[in-house]
Amino acid sequence: MTSQIPEQHPLRALFRQATQWAFRHGEFPEPRARDARLKSYLAEDLLTRFLHVDQLYRLRDARGRPLADVAEMLMSGESSGVSAELHALTVQRHIGDYTLFMTGIFPESLEQIRRDWARKDSVMMQLGDLLIPFRDPGDYYEEAGRRAYRRAAEIGREAGIVQAELFGMLSEFFRVYSQVMSLIRIYLDASPVFEERRRLIL
Repeated sequence: MTSQIPEQHPLRALFRQATQWAFRHGEFPEPRARDARLKSYLAEDLLTRFLHVDQLYRLRDARGRPLADVAEMLMSGESSGVSAELHALTVQRHIGDYTLFMTGIFPESLEQIRRDWARKDSVMMQLGDLLIPFRDPGDYYEEAGRRAYRRAAEIGREAGIVQAELFGMLSEFFRVYSQVMSLIRIYLDASPVFEERRRLIL
């Protein structure tokens, strides 16, 4: 199975249409949050990449098993043949994209996590010198995504990567883009051809 959707595949056009619609109907706190580059990133990069399950769970543990837990992703080890800087950027960007996708496009995935978390008092995250408890996975994913994009932006700026500015905006406006992704999901669910076209790839 290829991990790339051909440039002319109709799903790309559908994702562009869905994203355009979501940006028209979304609520943005300021004009720069509507940056056309972010519209393109969501439609042309994130959605087309994560249509494939192998890309959604691309990070692996030491035994080669796919990681679906954000905390485990954060502890992802070094990738052979790739510099530590590039690996860190890849991991942080993936966590940002993964949490944005799950909270916006696939929020029902959080329900199983909520059931698992019901047996715990909370899940902790280190924020500076403090350990902060999160009692809901949605809040945890939002904070983890925001922090991951911020770190990806920092690494990207140091490395001179063009997308660093986009990662910074995704961090700053994470909740806004999660809502945009929810609107994209509404558009796709209303499309009679989405499932048929999706099956052409998967």
